[in-house]
Amino acid sequence: MRIIRPHHFQNVKRLNISKYSRHLSTQSSRSSDIQRLRDCHTRTSIISPITIGTSTRTQIDKDQSRVIKSKAYWKKADIRDNKIFDERNFLKFETLHELQVNASIAFAENNLFGTYVKKEGSDAAFEWINFRNYGELVNQCRAVLKNLGVQEFSKVGIISNNCTEWATIASATYSLNATFVPMYEAQLPVDWTYIINDAQCSVLFCATQDIYDRTVTEVLPQCPSVVAILCINAEAGEPHSFQTHMDDAKDFKRKTDNLISPNREDLANLIYTSGTTGKPKGVELMHSNSVSNIVGVREMAGEDIHDFIRQSDRSLAFLPWAHSYGMTCELWVGMAHGMGLGVCRGVTSILEDLQLVKPTVLYAVPTFYKQIYDGVYNIIESASPIKKSLMKKALASGRKKNRGDVLGFLEKMQYDVLDEIVLSKIRARFGGKLRHGFVAGAVCPDRVINFLDDVGIPIYEGYGLTETSPIITINSPNDRKSGTVGKSIKGVNVVIIGDHGGPLLPGVEGEICCYGPNVMRGYHNNPVATDEVMSLAPDGKSRLFHTGDLGMETVEGWVKVTGRLKEQYKLDNGKYVCPTPIEEAIGMSRFIVQIILYGANRPFNVALIVPDFAAIRSELVMDKSMSPDQMLSDARVQALIDNEIIEKTRKLKKFEIPQKWSIVAPFTASNNMLTPKMSIRRHMVVKAYGDIIAHMYGDHDNSVPHDNTTDNLPRVEDRAL
Repeated sequence: MRIIRPHHFQNVKRLNISKYSRHLSTQSSRSSDIQRLRDCHTRTSIISPITIGTSTRTQIDKDQSRVIKSKAYWKKADIRDNKIFDERNFLKFETLHELQVNASIAFAENNLFGTYVKKEGSDAAFEWINFRNYGELVNQCRAVLKNLGVQEFSKVGIISNNCTEWATIASATYSLNATFVPMYEAQLPVDWTYIINDAQCSVLFCATQDIYDRTVTEVLPQCPSVVAILCINAEAGEPHSFQTHMDDAKDFKRKTDNLISPNREDLANLIYTSGTTGKPKGVELMHSNSVSNIVGVREMAGEDIHDFIRQSDRSLAFLPWAHSYGMTCELWVGMAHGMGLGVCRGVTSILEDLQLVKPTVLYAVPTFYKQIYDGVYNIIESASPIKKSLMKKALASGRKKNRGDVLGFLEKMQYDVLDEIVLSKIRARFGGKLRHGFVAGAVCPDRVINFLDDVGIPIYEGYGLTETSPIITINSPNDRKSGTVGKSIKGVNVVIIGDHGGPLLPGVEGEICCYGPNVMRGYHNNPVATDEVMSLAPDGKSRLFHTGDLGMETVEGWVKVTGRLKEQYKLDNGKYVCPTPIEEAIGMSRFIVQIILYGANRPFNVALIVPDFAAIRSELVMDKSMSPDQMLSDARVQALIDNEIIEKTRKLKKFEIPQKWSIVAPFTASNNMLTPKMSIRRHMVVKAYGDIIAHMYGDHDNSVPHDNTTDNLPRVEDRAL
């Protein structure tokens, strides 16, 4: 039996509430702890109501009972008597808890979560549970949480990638009006420690035995708020196994005793930002925040919503649900419309899982679609002249058809043939059934979106931040414009603010700001940071959230993101540079995987480049036995990248173009240069390659810090254009 021994913790004693519970508790009074949690949970905002022009939220009456007994609960949930669908056949709900309850009844027989299994003697496949099964798991899990000491306003933490248990624990947490605090497996123990302490998590779930062991030894000794910890994939029967506790709670499968229904204004999720620019901040998202996003997406799709998101739809979930994009847009929007979600095993298994799940909709970041784009164009460029011509004709024919042009008889025949022998093969890479996809998290290059349009897979680009639940704008089937991130969803107002602090005219670049029901309550325990991003909206009463992104809005309402305000810098000649558009332009090269631009207070820009060695080797017909180091010393490789930079920056201003570049190793999560959402941590890259940057400028004063762990990484230094 694995035991957490008391001497591992300071001022901690064991509570034996059940024979399997792994309880730890501080010596402080439980009643005072509950009051502290209540006070923390119910505050409306960290910023002053006078500043934001809104009234404070009414304090929850302690004596008000919100416990729904089982008989009343199921009677209330009856579809026919209580109309859980509205007049347009949309599922009705005001909180994420109501969403789960009503969806589990309305879509009871629909498959909800699929998990990869490989049984001896049979082919690999995904096994599915339906909405009814999921509802029963949530009921069981609620009993587990209660037994572990979770009460109203408690914080429940989880360190796990996507899995059925993740979603089960989240919904069970909401059903007790507690707050869910997701963390990533890829984060470091120091990150988990910070988040657990800042959130004051009382119960913690770990995905694997390794994470469980590391948490017990490296994290919990510094986290006195944690009173119980369980491991999700530990074998049933083990005292620290989540499954053991779920088995003990099987009698609660259809019971809803002690269910505490949250209000719209209650805190649903505490999501910590990935920390691309420093320490993570806890974003407080109420139930109303997430629900407003789901409703907003419905309204953007108009009358075609039931075709836009179908009950028969299925996605492959590889975006982390711990991030607001994956959580709201895929998990909760999908559940609200009866969709199924196949849980991807990981990045290395995406291509195989696409073939097994065969998704009809897909949620991804630009990097994913860009890799498909690069892969196809690498095939095109390395093909014989006849095949190359055929593939280009197929894309041109697809472009004409998919933009709505009327095809003549011969043109339609040509398209049908080319679609069969070329375009359908590209769609097959996604599983063969993909109707459309969504992209967010960063600006997706126009050429990538247009390419997928040509293939027959429309991509709808959206924009937002964790602080906005996350959607601010989105393109939709009836209202779509390439090169933009769409229009604001219902209830959300976009305002472009200039340096003077006032709104700008349409078409003028400034900071993208917004106000509406999607805006977070505030940063947890961080009133200073909250005040920095909030001001009074133009309507004189709402809170205006400052995104920190640069962009503009057209007269018609289309929003275009042009860069990041904090990433903008000035060269020593006084010219301002926004690196994002430059990086996007150069990054469209099929020979370049990642790029970071640098030039703050320097005479010119330089670039750190991660190349695609496979594409370069194919293009230059280099022997497969050549190592990356040998390739880097080859003059043809250097000339190829020189020419790519020149070609991709033709439309840029001369001072924006990097004058020198260096090849570096990939930016990954393991070297702390990528966030779980696959965003590059710019400051970490600059820190790691400080000596390379200094060398490109001809100085060796190490003015930019250098991380010694990068000494042996491959690079070509001081390559001037």
